[in-house]
Amino acid sequence: MFVEDLRPGHILYASNKEPCAVSISLQLDLTNLEFSEGITTIFVIPAYTERMKLGELKIVNRTSRTSYSYRYKSTWGDALKTGQLQDYVYDLPYQKGKNFFVVQGYNGRFSHRGENAIDFSMPEGTPVVAAREGTVIKVVQHNVESCTEADCAQYNNYVLILHNDGSFSKYIHLKYNGSKVKAGDAVNKGDVIALSGNTGFSAGPHLHFVCFVPGFPKYKSLTTKFKVDDGSKEMVLEEKKKYTRDY
Repeated sequence: MFVEDLRPGHILYASNKEPCAVSISLQLDLTNLEFSEGITTIFVIPAYTERMKLGELKIVNRTSRTSYSYRYKSTWGDALKTGQLQDYVYDLPYQKGKNFFVVQGYNGRFSHRGENAIDFSMPEGTPVVAAREGTVIKVVQHNVESCTEADCAQYNNYVLILHNDGSFSKYIHLKYNGSKVKAGDAVNKGDVIALSGNTGFSAGPHLHFVCFVPGFPKYKSLTTKFKVDDGSKEMVLEEKKKYTRDY
């Protein structure tokens, strides 16, 4: 965000250099100023936007002193679109003929408290495939560190994919330099997107898979169904069970 002086008052702008929309939650502290957009606090900045006007700060009383400050939080995607989700059934995020054990499921005790995420026990270097078609938004693959402390989440290697209903899927703990895609790529369901690893907040080699929609103060993770066995069965995966992909 940035501010341009206006006589009298100020104009608030935002830019977005990312390949998808970004939402911001704006908090203003104003003295003798009013915001032209009233109580609006969430704004969606389209992809690759250089200069989007958010609103004006207008002087209330020109004989009195004015001051302002602002704070904001940002999140990937359109936080105002979350009511339009499709009832989608995902493919398992690995190749045909493979089967892997779910070591931690939704609201798991180790690191999934309050989160609908799945951990597949998976040897390092296993091909990871897109569970749903979409656009790659972010790739991180330069990290090599790992540990069992939450602070190590800053070292997660991951691929983030945006779907056409505004939801995202994230594939985490990937191998160093293990990505097969880059930001802006369109991927089809079943495309190899990365190699699994053991980076970041991790107790051992595995793939962490989560689907979510943007929001404030935090994103909302989603319960997702997957096709299993020959693809004719659809289910929510459970902890401590193994699932085969034969499709």
